[in-house]
Amino acid sequence: MLLWGDSRWPPLRVGAVHLLFAAYVLGVAGTLWDWREHYVGINNQAAHLVIDAGGLLAVGVLAFSGWTRIGRSTLLALYVLLALVALVTLGPFVLMVAARRSQLMAFFMGFAMTRGALVLELPIVLLAGWAAWRWLRLAPVNPWRLGAALGVVVAAVGGVWDLYWHQTQPMEMGASMNMLTLPPHQLILAGFVLGLLGSAAGALTTFPARSASRPS
Repeated sequence: MLLWGDSRWPPLRVGAVHLLFAAYVLGVAGTLWDWREHYVGINNQAAHLVIDAGGLLAVGVLAFSGWTRIGRSTLLALYVLLALVALVTLGPFVLMVAARRSQLMAFFMGFAMTRGALVLELPIVLLAGWAAWRWLRLAPVNPWRLGAALGVVVAAVGGVWDLYWHQTQPMEMGASMNMLTLPPHQLILAGFVLGLLGSAAGALTTFPARSASRPS
């Protein structure tokens, strides 16, 4: 039986690229799940939590890789910005679950249809872009690293576009519809797929090679 502790197989180490792969798997799964929920008319909000978790994990991995090289003040600002992004992305889900019929939820839904809501989405794109740029600087750029880094940036841009799309076309917010026919949803899925392919290719290239030695 082959074991990871066997001399023929070096121990498998989980690195940033493996965490990125897991994050993009969550993003793709959540996006397809959300499409299905809208299409059949169930509209389970848990799908949005999976999408947000995948995006936040990807941004976190990109931002904090090689964190020892980050200055103290930059690291503190990064923590604050990541907390703000988490609040913006996860806050609506918490409200929908805990206070769906409250006045606070009604206020939030009204605010979500204003241009001010788009301003709150900008930190997500900025943080994703900065994290991708910084991660690419840690090592030579190649196709798989580029895809793994830019995937979450494309998905973040798609998320802002999605909010704007629903603001300008409110009739597209109902259930029982094919969400994948909407351009912003296609861009979100394309971003997660791009990151998934890039991180998968990276994981394969960093997979421990089998030793040429054979047991006697």
